[in-house]
Amino acid sequence: MAYELLYRSSSTATFADFSDKNLAALRVIANTFATLGEEAVLGGHAGFFNVTRGVLFSDAIFALPKERVVIELLEEIEPDREVAARCRALREAGYRIALDDWIPDDSRASLLPIVDIVKVDLPAVPPRELRRVVRSVRGDGRLLLAEKVETPEEFEACLKAGFDRFQGFFFERPTVLEGAGIDPAQATLLRLLQQISTGAATTEIVESLKRDTKLGVNLIRIVNTAGNATRVRLESIEDGVRHLGLQQLSRWVALLLYAQGQRGGIHDPLLTAAAHRGRLLELFVRAANGRGALQVEPERAFLVGMLSLVDALLGRPIDEVVRELRLGSDIGLALTHREGELGRLLVLAEATERGELERVEP
Repeated sequence: MAYELLYRSSSTATFADFSDKNLAALRVIANTFATLGEEAVLGGHAGFFNVTRGVLFSDAIFALPKERVVIELLEEIEPDREVAARCRALREAGYRIALDDWIPDDSRASLLPIVDIVKVDLPAVPPRELRRVVRSVRGDGRLLLAEKVETPEEFEACLKAGFDRFQGFFFERPTVLEGAGIDPAQATLLRLLQQISTGAATTEIVESLKRDTKLGVNLIRIVNTAGNATRVRLESIEDGVRHLGLQQLSRWVALLLYAQGQRGGIHDPLLTAAAHRGRLLELFVRAANGRGALQVEPERAFLVGMLSLVDALLGRPIDEVVRELRLGSDIGLALTHREGELGRLLVLAEATERGELERVEP
């Protein structure tokens, strides 16, 4: 049904070790939806995210995709009127709410009518009390989840007692996921590249731009400087996208992605190398197309050249990035296996950069 996402300070840590629970909760959210990517972490499933009182009342919680998350209230959150009102507002907005570590005679009974899932802490419930706990929580369509199920016997007991869902080492041991950091602007740029390469509607692309004010401003600057003889009066982000065109926008998004790198910014040698490689592939294609020797769109060649160094930028394997962006199969094969016409052109560009004439001449 879902995965529960928990914070660990390192790849070898087996338990929570942090001084600021608010920061830990936010890092889990940021790592899932930015650093690692929700598809890589969750696949097609939902994610249970532990939240503190501070995170529950922060605006950041509304950034979560409601169809992919379950907001899990930690047992330490006091069930006061403010918490109840916040849970109602979140449910009205379409979010699912879960109560963590429920025990017999739990003090949070007042929240039961406004939650979707109750997670019962199995070690805290004597076996003879299981059915009573189930009866006390059952109702209003709530799911009952038994957590910390570690043996076949515990699973059978919970099944007979009437639990709906089960979680614990009996089913699967935890997996530690880690990845290089990526800032929010990079996440937006990656999403834009994916949308453009898969032919998303202009309205979707505009919405992504609107989520990042800085990128919206950059778009306006680009429209007014990207080889235009005269400045253009823009009334909206939509105007900017339409004027620039999706092909040109994809080029600038790729450039901005490198410029957002945390190493040297716009002066990063990686940006220079990627821009040169993209331009070189574009020139190859224009020359070949002019002689009828090749039928490849120059903009696609440029994108392959630009993205061929994105693994170095993000600190992640190129095949992961290709899967996340859901690029066209020819672009994906070029980047991961150097195959197809675009792949052959990329090999030629790399050989040219290294001065390997014996590979360039053929």
